[in-house]
Formats: sequence, C-alpha cells, structure tokens
Amino acid sequence: MGFRLIPTSNILGLKANEAYTYFCLLAKSDFNTYISHVKLNTLSELTDIKETKYISDHIKTLINKGLVIKDKQQHIGNKGVFDTCTYHLYKPSMDWIRIDTDLLQENIPNKLKGFLILLKCICLNNTNYIGYNKTEISKLLHISRPTLNTYLASCLELKLIRQEQNGYTLTNTHLFKVDIRKTNDNSFYTSICEYLQQQNVIPPIYSKTPVWKMIYHFSGCSQYMIAALKKKKIPKGTNCTWAYLAKILNIDITERPRPNCPPMML
Repeated sequence: MGFRLIPTSNILGLKANEAYTYFCLLAKSDFNTYISHVKLNTLSELTDIKETKYISDHIKTLINKGLVIKDKQQHIGNKGVFDTCTYHLYKPSMDWIRIDTDLLQENIPNKLKGFLILLKCICLNNTNYIGYNKTEISKLLHISRPTLNTYLASCLELKLIRQEQNGYTLTNTHLFKVDIRKTNDNSFYTSICEYLQQQNVIPPIYSKTPVWKMIYHFSGCSQYMIAALKKKKIPKGTNCTWAYLAKILNIDITERPRPNCPPMML
C-alpha cells in the first residue's frame, strides 16, 4: 500500500531530518506488520545523509521516543560473522495521520519533507489546515523561530503550503491524506449555514453535489471554508445559491456528465 500511519503526538519533538529518517524507515517497512529489515546504507541513500553514523543517531532518538524497537541478530556467512537489524515500528490505532510514500520521490529538500510531516501532525483533525501562528508553531514543533521562518518561506515559495488568514494549509492532498469519507456532509453544511445566518445572509438549500464539492475543496474542514467566506463581503440579506458561493470562492462545482459507453460488439 502507498501510505503509512504516523502517531501525531509521539513524533512531536523530532527535528525535521529525524522526522524524515523516521518516514523512510516506515516506507521501507511491511504495510501490515510495520516490521523493517532495511539497511543503514539504504536509509543513507533515501535521506541523502552520507554518514550512516548520523542515521544511527536518528534511530536512537526514535527508539527513545517509543517509535521503534530495534532487534540485532548475528549471522555467519561465507565472509564471516555479520550483523543484521530488524526494526519494529509503532503502528498507531488512534491519533494518527496518513502520508503517502510517494513523498520519497518528491523533488524537494529532505529537511522540508520532514518539516511538512511535522506540520501535518499539528493540523486540525482530519484536515490539512494548521490554525496556528508562527509563535505557536515554533512551540508545538520545538523549532527555533529563525529556523521556522526559513522552512515556512521555502515551503511558501515552492507552493507546498498556502498562507491563510489564521494559519497555513498543506497544498498536496495526495501526499498528505485527508480522509474525506470521515466527514459528515450534514455537519459541514450545518456549520456553513450557521455562519451565513450569523452574517444575516440566507444560506443555500442543501444539495449533495455542491456540498461535497465544497468538502473536497476545503479538505473536509468547514472552518476553512468559513475563513474563506470571511474574506468576502457578502451583502446582508443576500439569498445565497451554491453557484453564487462557488463564484465568489472561485470553486468549480460543475457536475460533469458521465461519458456514454459504446455498445459492446458481439
């Protein structure tokens, strides 16, 4: 399978390069058992850290954080005695995020990959929205403010994140998974209606297709859509339609017809 689960609370406190080493270890583990027999040299190639000593130091940190258990085995081969390691990685049953293993192939600096993993861990539950300012992010991730500023600037420049009115959003929902199916469309719709009513605006009638278009666009987070609506000056008394909201938010909610299948030739 193309993703791995990461425990959100356990990973906080890791440095960006340690977080990425951890993800590489996860990516090279069995999907079901989370057991890995990966070699240090392989991890060195994946992380682009030349000296395996630093990889070993990262693994020690992961062990101390309760993320990994390491078993060392001794073998006798044609060239004498040699050691192999088995890594048992912690597979969370709750409080986790999903990240696609395609992250390994992304053409961005590995430290930024690790930083994005850490950012995902502090996103609003089941979204890619980080509702914190720089001071709060610095404290949550245990990253110095100058380092954080550098990471954020690089991510913004590469369009890996988007700055919002009250935080940031991870832009790649393929790599940083959002489980849209967990989102209740009724609760999403209700939240939007309540906000519009508070603004003395008439909300649109429920319709499944545009509601789910909005859910997908805003990563399942009604608060993210509300934040976008706050930037728009909707006149009081406006009778909102989904088409009107889609227009002011620049969202395509068009339902495209399914193509007709050609008749089967017998």
